Amino acid sequence: MYEEYLKFQLKTLETTLKEEVGYTGHDYFKDLYFVPSNLTSIGMDDVDLSTVFLGKKLQYPIGVASFVGGSEKLTQINQGIGEFCHQHQIAQSIGDEIHGLQKDTAPEIIKSYTIAREKNPEGLILANLSARWLTQSENPIELAQKAIDLIQADALEIYIEPLIDILWKKNQKPSTVGLIECLEKIIIEVKTPIIVKSLSTGLTNEDVKQLWDVGVAGVNIQGVGGTSMARIETLKRLTLSDKQMEPAIKRPFDFFGTPTVWSLLDIALRPENQEIPLIVGGGIRDGRQAVKALALGADIVSVGYPILIEIMEDFGYPSEQNLQTWFNRFIHQMKMTMVLLGAKTIPELRALVRSRVVLLGKTKEWVTGRHLTFPPKKIRS
Repeated sequence: MYEEYLKFQLKTLETTLKEEVGYTGHDYFKDLYFVPSNLTSIGMDDVDLSTVFLGKKLQYPIGVASFVGGSEKLTQINQGIGEFCHQHQIAQSIGDEIHGLQKDTAPEIIKSYTIAREKNPEGLILANLSARWLTQSENPIELAQKAIDLIQADALEIYIEPLIDILWKKNQKPSTVGLIECLEKIIIEVKTPIIVKSLSTGLTNEDVKQLWDVGVAGVNIQGVGGTSMARIETLKRLTLSDKQMEPAIKRPFDFFGTPTVWSLLDIALRPENQEIPLIVGGGIRDGRQAVKALALGADIVSVGYPILIEIMEDFGYPSEQNLQTWFNRFIHQMKMTMVLLGAKTIPELRALVRSRVVLLGKTKEWVTGRHLTFPPKKIRS
């Protein structure tokens, strides 16, 4: 099964790099209008984006989403990302570690994971396992601990993808079957924080309530808005002529799920969720969107596809420094947005939400339909 899954992952990576796999619908971040401060009294150098997450200080509230591992061909990617995260003091997630946890795993396979910690020795690194491996394991506690120990991780992300489980093997039970009971056992025995991550379909308050009640240390919302894992599965199965049709063939579940912005609001606007650590990704492509996510309660903004594309470009054209250029622009946009709102820090930014944010369009309808109050009395601490 693991060899089959590795081929599945490599094909997923290839499709991501070669095909149009991103969401092309409405940008729900545009439904959040932030009224600017035209008499702002701060400058770019006054903005402090530093934060603390899971006890570690980060220079920027940004995390690189989990990508790859499990093949010698992928070591270069994790090495480059490890160096990048170390340089900028941002968080890093590793790819699914199942291929590095088998008996007699080749050293070069293990290296594809451990290189991240080697290049980022003091950084915040999250281990990663699919829920399917844990719910199917005879000893999920041992498996979880091995994933953490392999890269000396600061937390373990357990990712859930019931839609992809069904698309991958039509008769397969979703990996979430039995997950809550499995999490209970792991959280009791494993001392490292456990985070549950959705994969491109988002989470809602009902989901988070179950997870928080069982003792998870945080959640990672990857909602509809960015790269769609379901769309990738569609493209894997299309012929060349299918792909060249205009418009290209789409399937009903290609962009199924809750948009990232709606997912974030559904969780962050509820008083009972104020203390839940939130990583938020899924379609965040520029610094303005990142600031909006932080203002509404994200602790870390997770970015995947843009970083993957830029680092792959760097492998072919290292002198161009594509990833560094992209990152500099992203941070510059974040700071510009903060200046134009008159907020020096993330707490100051959140304090402005009550007076300077207007909800528009479908997002306003979502908030009303979910019986949420906006603006809230407070957006987190």
